[in-house]
Amino acid sequence: MIRPATLEEIPQLVDIWLRASMRAHDFIADAYWESRVEAMTREHLPRAQELEVLEVEGRVIGFTALNGDHLQALFIDPQVQSYGYGSRLMAHAMAGHERLTLHVFTRNVRAVSFYRRLGFHLVDECQDPETGERQSCMAWSR
Repeated sequence: MIRPATLEEIPQLVDIWLRASMRAHDFIADAYWESRVEAMTREHLPRAQELEVLEVEGRVIGFTALNGDHLQALFIDPQVQSYGYGSRLMAHAMAGHERLTLHVFTRNVRAVSFYRRLGFHLVDECQDPETGERQSCMAWSR
């Protein structure tokens, strides 16, 4: 079931985000992700205009965070990745929007390919000011 997240679930979502980020972005030091936990907990997730969770058998296993038509985050618990849960969350997000944009680290080839399969295309590339890593700016429209 996909539903709005509760404030009480934010620590659990941050845990999913942290473990998934470290796994997907092995080209960025774990210390960077650990240094961002407080900002995710107190700022980014609570301030998302749309924070939706995917709950399976009573367990939250993933989430999306959107601000307007911009996907800020899509994360699935690493223990259950590659079972179609990310596609399910994205289908839900796409159903509620005419257009979506996102930024993804270019070196995260798996994620870039995932978004391309969903119909996103490259619009621009930029450099993330915090990590120095290249980011692919992607867009999708109905």
